[in-house]
Order: sequence, then structure tokens, then C-alpha cells
Amino acid sequence: MTKLEELSEMLVSEIEQFEKTVEKLQKIQEQKILIDSRALEKTIWLQQERLEKALSSHNQEMKNLGHSLEKAKAYPVWALTLFVASLILNGILAYIIIAKVV
Repeated sequence: MTKLEELSEMLVSEIEQFEKTVEKLQKIQEQKILIDSRALEKTIWLQQERLEKALSSHNQEMKNLGHSLEKAKAYPVWALTLFVASLILNGILAYIIIAKVV
């Protein structure tokens, strides 16, 4: 009889542990774990907007720089015209002076 009592006690103990485990599993099953990614999505969206604004600003600055470089000249046209005219006149005067000497 003692063995039967021991076995029954073990069986009762195992059943109690099983019931406790089942209760824990039911509690876990009732608790729904929600993954809230709204904060992360918002952060990513804000970063994307900032990058788009920065890229737009950068593109505009590059266009402005390109236009400025197209308009920029090393020397004004009037200065180049005056320089070429002075070279031609100096050449003519040098030719006249050399022709008189010879």
C-alpha cells in the first residue's frame, strides 16, 4: 500500500504542476504582445524628409553655382578688346619706327 500511496502522491504532485503550467500558458496566451513600430516609423520618416530637404537645397545650390560659373569670365570683354587694340597699335607703331630707321 505504501507504494500505491507514494505513486498517488507523485501523480497528484505532477497533476498540480501540470495545472500550474497550463495556467501560466493560458495567461501568456491571453497577453497579446504587440510590436509598436510607430515611433520607429515616424523617426525614419522624419529623417527621410530631412534628407530630401537637404538634397533639394544642395541641388538648388549646385544649379546656382553652375549658372554663376557660366556667367563668370576671367576678364571683361571691354578689357580684352582694349588689350588687343593696344597690341595692334603697338605693332603698327613698331613697324613704322623700324621702317623709318632703315
